[in-house]
Amino acid sequence: MLDDARPGPDLAGTLAALDEAELDDFTILEVLAAWERVAAWAQAGSARVLAEMLERTSGSSRHEFVVDAVAARLGLTRHAAAQHVTVAHGTSRLPEVADALAAGVVDRRKAEALIEVGRLPDDVRREVVTSLLPDAEHLTVPQIRARLRRAEIEADPEGSDARHRAARAERFVRLEPVDDAMAYLTAYLPADDAARAFAAIDDAGLAMRRAPGEARRLDECRADALTALVTGQLATGQAATGQPATGQSATELAASGRAAGGGTSPGGDVGGPVLASRSRAGIRVTVAASTLLGSDDLPAILAGHGPIPAEMARTLASDPDAVWQRLFTDPGSGVLTDLSSRAYRPSAALRAAVVARDVTCTFPGCRVPAAASSDLDHVEPFDPASDAPQTHGGNLHALCRTHHRAKTVGGWRVERDPVDGRTTWTAPTGHRFDRPPVVHGPPDEIPPYQISRDQDPPAGGLDACGRPGEGPLPPF
Repeated sequence: MLDDARPGPDLAGTLAALDEAELDDFTILEVLAAWERVAAWAQAGSARVLAEMLERTSGSSRHEFVVDAVAARLGLTRHAAAQHVTVAHGTSRLPEVADALAAGVVDRRKAEALIEVGRLPDDVRREVVTSLLPDAEHLTVPQIRARLRRAEIEADPEGSDARHRAARAERFVRLEPVDDAMAYLTAYLPADDAARAFAAIDDAGLAMRRAPGEARRLDECRADALTALVTGQLATGQAATGQPATGQSATELAASGRAAGGGTSPGGDVGGPVLASRSRAGIRVTVAASTLLGSDDLPAILAGHGPIPAEMARTLASDPDAVWQRLFTDPGSGVLTDLSSRAYRPSAALRAAVVARDVTCTFPGCRVPAAASSDLDHVEPFDPASDAPQTHGGNLHALCRTHHRAKTVGGWRVERDPVDGRTTWTAPTGHRFDRPPVVHGPPDEIPPYQISRDQDPPAGGLDACGRPGEGPLPPF
């Protein structure tokens, strides 16, 4: 009944009459979703009347100050009021978004992303929005933004490069004092530089966290690693001599040894037309070979960020220290495929392939990047008594520690379709949520491939649960 009910006064009345204490777990989650649809319907009404105000004041001196009237009446900052104005103006320009908001398919934050992200002409944006709307209810705002940015790059690759060069000239680092003798150090950087900097910080922070007797959380270790790297207390050159700088602790020295290595290389080739690279600081870029060769300008994927222009990917490819791995993609879907193994632990090549394929944790909406230190989970638990191959891409997926624990101890179940790569999670309430595969290359333009399911893994496999967690993970 709730799924079929259109948001509006009748649905609000029905929901208001319910006694939450009498609902079962499945129903209470559905009631929550229904209330959110009602809230979106109300936001559509708010946008509609604000659009009328904008129309009435158009061409007059009052138009410039509509946002100030909204801020004063609603008790908002001017920035927050401007977001309301953006949605109102955008929904009047893009009726598809207005209809989706009124139907409760998207909320105001998703509507704002559909309207504002990227520099797309209205006709192109309308096509992209129309293609997104069937999935929009289950997409997060960052996922919507990533799809729009990819569409922007595909629609105007030269313009995307030009805008990136202009934005690069605005880069900065700022210090903002806050309470409790703390401060924010904010940097506005090109995406590849930011990813490289964070990878160096993450490598050093992980080394600190893994040091014997370490009690700091991983976030604390990253923060301390940033300070040590920037102030010169921790430098990559120190690892060669093994001598700590003045005031450098044993933990910091362990971090410097890790930072010097810049992470491990992905390992052997598996062949195919899509390539994945990690630069010295451990960033990972996945890009079609045709783009590297200049045959097209398809967007590449920068791990932890999302779509980037082809020119940035080609610049990263020119790094003489870049390590490349050839990976297969499915000819019909553009989704990366895998190697297979009878061993429990994935080989370095298989781990690299799964990480490159999944891009992020495979829990629906999770944006934690898949990386060499991510947990690789067996979808179907590994059976030591079985002689069948179990450690292969069809039975492995990348998880962050939180969602690995959700599967292991939190009552969540997971399945992965080996044909289309879709991962389906089932909540303890019985709800099912799909996480579609990441498309890496242009479908139907890739030659056929064959993968043996019986080959032995290369030597040198890596730990399937390398990232330290904040709580114990029972055996699985």
